[in-house]
Amino acid sequence: LTLANSRGEQKQVFGDYEVHYIGLTSNFLSPETALAYGIQRSRTLGFLSISVLNTKESKDLGVPVTATVTGTIRNLIGQATELEFKEVKETGSVYYISTFRFDNEDRYNIDLKVTPSDQKRTFNVKFNQQFYFEK
Repeated sequence: LTLANSRGEQKQVFGDYEVHYIGLTSNFLSPETALAYGIQRSRTLGFLSISVLNTKESKDLGVPVTATVTGTIRNLIGQATELEFKEVKETGSVYYISTFRFDNEDRYNIDLKVTPSDQKRTFNVKFNQQFYFEK
């Protein structure tokens, strides 16, 4: 899912761990990528990709780790949807992906709970993002 690096990926740091996230309209995915991961391409369907890196050994790169990822997405009037994440393993990478319906130009608060498999600690990852219908 190399797309994550080219579309403004963001991260939050928790000690030796980085939680990287990106949200976009699923139309941004190539047809091949969408097909490979069973994702519908649509201008009204949002897409989230989450990855967790352990940077203890290498601050520059980090080592991908598996995790438990759960979360909710909430619009500004408080309507919430539980996100269901699917684990995707590629050579040297692990991603957690989810899709959701959104309304054009609405801003959403995303609240994730991320627990790396080698940790007991759960990281609270919160961010907000506006989503737009693509033409």
